[in-house]
Amino acid sequence: MPCIECENSLWRWGETGECRYDSLSKCEEDNADFYNEEPQYSFHFTHEMMEDLHDDGELIVVVEKEGEKMSIKFTYDIEEEYIEEDEIMELAKELKEINNKYKKNS
Repeated sequence: MPCIECENSLWRWGETGECRYDSLSKCEEDNADFYNEEPQYSFHFTHEMMEDLHDDGELIVVVEKEGEKMSIKFTYDIEEEYIEEDEIMELAKELKEINNKYKKNS
């Protein structure tokens, strides 16, 4: 639940809180225990998982807690990250042409 700025420039805790804090930092400080009470989860990707994600563009991880399962699908857009060598050379030629035109006009 976040701190919300009121119309009178004060801050309140949540939708129904009283507008009584002078600053956002004071509101958050007084309600810091809320953030500490939220469950904290972390996940460690193994080297093999990272390779699968990079090579295949996706990785499905099944998490199980107290008999309940949840599948999480991580995706990675391979196309955006990879540029073919001939594309790089073509871009280099275009940049060289632009640079030459600029030098002629200077």
